[in-house]
Amino acid sequence: MATVEIVQEKLQSELLGVQSQGAGTSIEIVELRVAEIRPSLVIEVDVQVEDGRWRVSLPFSGQEASMVSGDLNDQAASYLATLARTHLFEWWHTKDRETASKRMGRKLN
Repeated sequence: MATVEIVQEKLQSELLGVQSQGAGTSIEIVELRVAEIRPSLVIEVDVQVEDGRWRVSLPFSGQEASMVSGDLNDQAASYLATLARTHLFEWWHTKDRETASKRMGRKLN
């Protein structure tokens, strides 16, 4: 079974740094923590974006969370990083108008 440390290490190598999306949107992930892996998976990231630094909690449940219930191989880690990146950009684009997204992040400065 994957530990918090293993999941965090693999995701850091996949996610730390500038992440880009079409239309010129970039988010720099400056810190990543795995807060929980059972029963759900919670990844917390500190991001630097155009309006400052934010702390964002990315919760995963069900099949997404079960990816870390066994050995987290490189392919699964890459897929999980893609999911996290997708959720992060969804948060960024919806944080000002959707209640669930607003609760996921808080501005640090």
